[in-house]
Amino acid sequence: MMGDLTIRAFEAGDLDRIAATDGGPAWNADPGLWQDYLADAARDRRVVLLAFQGRHVVGYGTLLWRSGYPPFSEAGIPEINNLVVAQAARGSGIATAMIGRFERLAASRGKPVIGLGVGLYADYGAAQRLYVRLGYLPDGRGISYGEKPVVPDQPVRVDDDLILWLTKSL
Repeated sequence: MMGDLTIRAFEAGDLDRIAATDGGPAWNADPGLWQDYLADAARDRRVVLLAFQGRHVVGYGTLLWRSGYPPFSEAGIPEINNLVVAQAARGSGIATAMIGRFERLAASRGKPVIGLGVGLYADYGAAQRLYVRLGYLPDGRGISYGEKPVVPDQPVRVDDDLILWLTKSL
């Protein structure tokens, strides 16, 4: 249950709340990352949203207006990037609510399609199922490693950089 969920733009004063969140292994409270996010938001390169339950940060994510994945960048497809929900709050609709907000932001800028990438090992299983349930489909280009296509018969490392890219029409 989402309860008193609030989603709003990230502000510099949120850094201590982010750092104080015990979000599990995927949670990134690195101040350098968040300073970069602030700078990107100020330059309108990305939108950074935080999800709160009461005063506690329970999720975050960003929307890149220009994706680092070349097919998205070339087509002008914005990318939902680095979406994380604190481990204790997962399964309560927070990611779905944040994705809906990102979709509305992209549509409000006249973007007909939005995209995202998802990891391919078991830790991403819940996200893989969620994205399909929300209407995201593979972009048809196969998997990538480090935003470059994986070549058949070549070994790749199975880690967070092994990605399947998905899109949704808005």
